[in-house]
Amino acid sequence: MKERENMPENAAMEILIRLKNVAPAVSRKLIVPVTIRYDQLHVLIQLAFGWTNSHLYKFELPQQPDLEYVGYVDDMSLVAEQIPADQAYLFPDLQQTKLIYTYDFGESWEHEIILKRMLTFDEIKHVQVPSCTWSRGANCAEDGQDPKYALPFNRQDLNSRLKLWSRAGEQLIRADDMGLNPESDY
Repeated sequence: MKERENMPENAAMEILIRLKNVAPAVSRKLIVPVTIRYDQLHVLIQLAFGWTNSHLYKFELPQQPDLEYVGYVDDMSLVAEQIPADQAYLFPDLQQTKLIYTYDFGESWEHEIILKRMLTFDEIKHVQVPSCTWSRGANCAEDGQDPKYALPFNRQDLNSRLKLWSRAGEQLIRADDMGLNPESDY
């Protein structure tokens, strides 16, 4: 038992989220709790990429095409198994493979999610969880709008919203309903 007490335990994951098929490249590196569910990660991605949470989404494992984690289960879906996003945890899948997060099935904004490293409790003592530690590229505009309508990206502002999200718990699963997203001009 004593050996187990001295073993470092994983508390968080550093993940890289890359928006596919856009130029210039857009990516964010986030530190998230190891206990994060898919629905919670959806909200963090919405915040990190300036999306407005106005469309459906799904998470897929490239090696398991007959499985999706979704915010809305479609009884008419051709996919063999849809699991509600609030009933599954990210870690078991992400430690095995990369994931694909698709937001807005009309625009099909695909994001590749890769586990970069695991972090112990000691390693995150002075780190905000969740937080954005690195970013590249501007946010994109939704619904085919002119890029000038994209929500501006500012990592410090994003980390302030992530901090608010982490303190509010379940009541902030839907970022748009809780004032986490900045006001837009459209």
